[in-house]
Amino acid sequence: MRKVLHGAIAGLLAAAAVFGAAREARAASCDTLPKPVYVTGSTAAKPFLAGLAGALSGSVTLVYVSGGSCVGANAVVPGMTGSVTQIPAATATIWDATGAEVTGGCSVAAPINADIGLSDVFATSCPGVTSVPASVGDFWGPNQVMTFVVPKASSQTVISAEAAYLLFGFGTAGQVAPWDDEMQLFVRNQNSGTQTMLGLAIHVPATKWKGVDTGGAGNVLTKVTSAANPEKSIGIISTDYADANRDKLKILAYQHYGQYTGFWPDKSATSFDKLNVRDGHYPIWGPLHIYAPIDATTKKPAKKEVADLVGYFDGSVASPVIPLGAGKTGSLLDREIANYNVPQCAMKVSRTTELGDVAPYTPAQPCGCYFDFKATGATTCTTCTSDASCGAGKCRNGYCEAR
Repeated sequence: MRKVLHGAIAGLLAAAAVFGAAREARAASCDTLPKPVYVTGSTAAKPFLAGLAGALSGSVTLVYVSGGSCVGANAVVPGMTGSVTQIPAATATIWDATGAEVTGGCSVAAPINADIGLSDVFATSCPGVTSVPASVGDFWGPNQVMTFVVPKASSQTVISAEAAYLLFGFGTAGQVAPWDDEMQLFVRNQNSGTQTMLGLAIHVPATKWKGVDTGGAGNVLTKVTSAANPEKSIGIISTDYADANRDKLKILAYQHYGQYTGFWPDKSATSFDKLNVRDGHYPIWGPLHIYAPIDATTKKPAKKEVADLVGYFDGSVASPVIPLGAGKTGSLLDREIANYNVPQCAMKVSRTTELGDVAPYTPAQPCGCYFDFKATGATTCTTCTSDASCGAGKCRNGYCEAR
């Protein structure tokens, strides 16, 4: 998952001349690019990788091979049933300085150890993984939110855990109206973090889901939004895709086991504030897990470039200037919010296990006010330029936070 500017490559490597000209022909070897960092796993993390790759272009190359969350976890955390612990020979994705994918990518010539495995779920949620060894670190990025979606033209607004259990566990035989056509249930597969997390929520193992395996979030989006009969179509997707396409689909409110009503991830069907995620009412969310080999003494990633990447996410290393598209730039925090994820600094609750009980949480460097403004365009917080105007609070990102 690494991103490089072809111009920089050309300036640094003789092979880059071939790379620039051979984009239509043969991909350059990933090993020839500046300081390659090999990443595999969650597709939901690609926007972050693209932004970071653009910012680091010419000095570090993020090399990404898609594989799904559990493949990403198992690339670093051994044990997953039926999987391998290396990135296979493949054509990898890289990015240029603007964050755009480079045509042709680069070539992974032979299986190689991953520097980073990305997963939307805890590794122990994947089949066969019982624990994370002491030699591997589990570092957290922003929270991913998983949803059930229907076409915009559907009249449906909510789904309960009980209904979802019957629907995705038994398909047509579950007799859940109006979704009574198994060929209109658009799902993923056992390696998908989305299906794994939703499966844990509704008590249907990711390996047992009924419906059509579309192979990826983008395909779910296409199938759901192009359904011939909108009332019968339903799919599963994370908010990075769902929120960006609300003109084509609707996110269903979800009523979990024991809840008295359904909740959207946001306070309403039209908001983007993720309020019900941030306070724990909407349950189907979890952090992006960045799995990497660590130094036994420092407990930080052994590879400096990987340690820096982890630091950008947790705030211990200042974020580089990230390309955000349309000529705009910002921080990694801006990229997370723009991608419809919830940064840890905007959360009010936390959990330590997959879909486990939530507990009150106060971030060390809260960004709730900034999140509100960037996500919704408005906030009730006081603007500031220094701590002096924030009383007992602290000025962060231009707003008075509680601390």
